[in-house]
Amino acid sequence: MTLENEYRKWWKKLTKREKEVLKATGFDYKNCADDGVPLAHRYFGGEPVQDEDMTGNKPLGYDINFNQFRKWLSDKNQTEDKIKKLTFSFDDVLEILNRVIAILDDSNEKAVKLHATCIKIALGIPNQPNMTALAKDHNLTRAAVSLRVKTIQKNLGLAPSMYMKSEYACNKLSKARRKKL
Repeated sequence: MTLENEYRKWWKKLTKREKEVLKATGFDYKNCADDGVPLAHRYFGGEPVQDEDMTGNKPLGYDINFNQFRKWLSDKNQTEDKIKKLTFSFDDVLEILNRVIAILDDSNEKAVKLHATCIKIALGIPNQPNMTALAKDHNLTRAAVSLRVKTIQKNLGLAPSMYMKSEYACNKLSKARRKKL
């Protein structure tokens, strides 16, 4: 059975009231591909004019979303022009990131707070708990917390922060650990 046949069967099963409601919202019952475009995408106001395909009339008006998009685009371009003229020091960038990450600290989920703290450690933001204390608070091993921080640091393409061991020290410890096993 084709989609169109299924669609026709479905349309016939609807009550008269259901059909009227769908038509009133702009649903094109003759077109099985119509997804019932939301009201914000429809044209509003004006005098009837010909469709683009010249098949019938539609009101002259405007698409709310298109106008919103044009306004957003204009605002975005103005904001980008202002931002291009700004320069930020490393400390400024860290402060901005700290404010964004601080939102995660307001979470009720311990795992989210842990991840936020790991990000802060990877970025080198001061006044963070050491990894041992963090691991103890979250019932993890220090190595598990260190791995999270190292993963974040590598994913962000950063050098180890002052709260982390250097790559050389990590490699040396890793080799020593493998020899022990």
